[in-house]
Amino acid sequence: MSAFALRKKLLAQQSQAVSAPLSETTLAETAISVNPDERALSPQKKARKTRSAQHASLQGTETAEVANEQSPNQDLNKLPESRQSEDDEQPRSPSLISPNDDEGERPEIHETLQPVNLSSFRSSKSNFRKKGNGVCQLKLDEGERLVILGSYGVQVESGEVTINGAILKASKTIAWVHAPQSHALPVIRCTEEASLELQPHPEAENLKALGVLSPMFRKLWCENPNNPSKTNQPDPSETFRILYTLDDVPKRAVLQDLRSPPEWNREMAALVASNESIPSIMITGPKSSGKSTFGKILTNRFLTGAQPRAKKPGKGGVVILDLDPGQSEYCGVGQLALVLITKPVLSPSFCRPLGTPSIRTIRSHALASLSPASDPELYTEMALDLVTHYRNTLAPYPLIINTPGWIQGTGLDLLVSLIRDLRPSEVFYLSQTGPADAVEALGGACHVARFSTLPSQPNQNNLRTAIHLRSMQTMAYFHAEVASPRNDEGHLCWFQRPLTAMTPWQVHFRRAGGGIFGVLCYDFQTQPDLLADTINGGILAVVEVESPKAFRCIDDHAPLRKDSLSGDYSESAMDMDISQDDEIKSSPFSSLQQRITTLTAEGIPFIDSSLGVTLDPRYSRSLGLTLVRGIDVENGNLHLLCPIAMEQVEDVRRRGGAIVLISGKFDPPSWAYTEDLYFQSEGDEVGGMEEVESHGQSEVMELGVGRTKLGKPTTSDISVESVPWIQAVTRNQKRGAGSKVWRVRRDLGRVGNSSG
Repeated sequence: MSAFALRKKLLAQQSQAVSAPLSETTLAETAISVNPDERALSPQKKARKTRSAQHASLQGTETAEVANEQSPNQDLNKLPESRQSEDDEQPRSPSLISPNDDEGERPEIHETLQPVNLSSFRSSKSNFRKKGNGVCQLKLDEGERLVILGSYGVQVESGEVTINGAILKASKTIAWVHAPQSHALPVIRCTEEASLELQPHPEAENLKALGVLSPMFRKLWCENPNNPSKTNQPDPSETFRILYTLDDVPKRAVLQDLRSPPEWNREMAALVASNESIPSIMITGPKSSGKSTFGKILTNRFLTGAQPRAKKPGKGGVVILDLDPGQSEYCGVGQLALVLITKPVLSPSFCRPLGTPSIRTIRSHALASLSPASDPELYTEMALDLVTHYRNTLAPYPLIINTPGWIQGTGLDLLVSLIRDLRPSEVFYLSQTGPADAVEALGGACHVARFSTLPSQPNQNNLRTAIHLRSMQTMAYFHAEVASPRNDEGHLCWFQRPLTAMTPWQVHFRRAGGGIFGVLCYDFQTQPDLLADTINGGILAVVEVESPKAFRCIDDHAPLRKDSLSGDYSESAMDMDISQDDEIKSSPFSSLQQRITTLTAEGIPFIDSSLGVTLDPRYSRSLGLTLVRGIDVENGNLHLLCPIAMEQVEDVRRRGGAIVLISGKFDPPSWAYTEDLYFQSEGDEVGGMEEVESHGQSEVMELGVGRTKLGKPTTSDISVESVPWIQAVTRNQKRGAGSKVWRVRRDLGRVGNSSG
């Protein structure tokens, strides 16, 4: 078939399938010869073919957020037809189109269309100007779209744009964005003609430098595009890159733009425009259904698309009740938190692991587990305490409740009880495919709240798994530190060397009135003689005990206290003729410590939890997480690494409280054991994402002690075999059977499972 015949046939088919047929000029540019014997191409055709090569790496590039396009009070049902049709169609991936698709026949060589446009904006001398220090000035027309990879700041000089649900108007304020490849890229949309300025992020290079310590932080930002050349080669000093077409996408990258279905947009517009009462919204749904994305977009819409609801004018905010300990968005792993948001959230959770002036943690609790299944009763108590604190102090702000994706069995019962106890005004279930029993149970629990089902929007980017994202968030947490207080933007700076180069806290545990009250284990009870091996090299939660009333069921615990010098056991102070209430009022924490703790062989105060004792959330709160770097038995010190500020610890002492370390079922910090290996090999690939793993914790952690260097060591300077808890797996080698952590089944009591 000649090129003319092919063009004529393609024109006839497209006039039937497409409402707006292509012009002859466009068809002339897209049609090429399909003769298999035709191999010689002119340089111009070679360049055109290279530029128009398509990769199915960005999914759904033609779909975007209607919520970002509209003003806060505009009815989404009154959108222009062009915008409505764009959002009503299903997300689609760029693909090659054959003129014989309808007939079931395909030519030997597919014709190549123009490059898929990721950004509708096209730079020219009239709308794009690059200033010094990596700053770019752009002028966008109404309806234009901009997709950017990397870390940058957006300052709107005139007009209005939207990004991730946030409406940005002309202001001197800079909205800072982190857009890595591991998450859906936010889309900047111009709702009206606007001028904006893109600025490089001041801490982008520091965050990117964590890739020297772990491969999880590599290949996330701006690397070389598919077709590097002198014109599109990225500047090493740039922290972001505008993606015009797929040719600008890094090699082998799998990208996805941030999408918001029309059903989401209509519900968000109605919630923001409503002025009847302060809304409280609970978001439920299965795993990976887009609950965090929905909550983030809704938060940004409340912050920028409505009048401030707080008592003080101009001090608007949104309160987030994060009840997902496994994939927490605003707190550390294994914790529940009540967070006040005052500025749009435009970054993934691992880019903001610590609180900032605009993301302030009001109160948090440590569940010390990745799932509520470890202790459903304690989980419910923590949620009730946080929502009570919200009603007492933060009621003028809207409340958004994010829940875990456990919607079957006990998880469904937990969600039903949370709906009845928290009494939200709106409950959204992000799935229209069931399961039917979950939808029926949740809808039946909403006696006062309005229950709605919305389509799910899963993240199709599988560059990082859930456990990788948790590890990245935890690693970023321990490497993060708040920048100078003079920095009004509240940026975090990052410790770019292994944690072994960081000076640890030395916490006394043996002397009277030491740094900690004791160590408490959640979800399991270890033997006192194994406590040191259990916590050494692991992650613990740091909890402030505000009152002795936090220790429940004191009368049920009368442990024998072991003398660290003589090794003999003696009766505790339980035999004193004094009531529990009188003791709580009159005894300080030191007397209570002698009563309910047992000293291990190392002298560590151990709180007996054999009867399932947990701290009462009404009289305790979490301060953060800590990593036990080592235990100095001779001097009676714990060497702890944590980003908790010294002022927080001093406030605990000033208020007369005590500090308890809680051990639970956190993920093993494998990333901490391999940092020296990657750092001393200058970031070379010691192993892939899964090739360097952690196994049994049976030795004292001495990873990299006295081994950090300022020079340029080689890989041979450190041996994998010399690092405890690390096993190097090469080529097709696999770990032996039984080497991984054994998991205990907890559903033995469910219907259909035999108990005999």
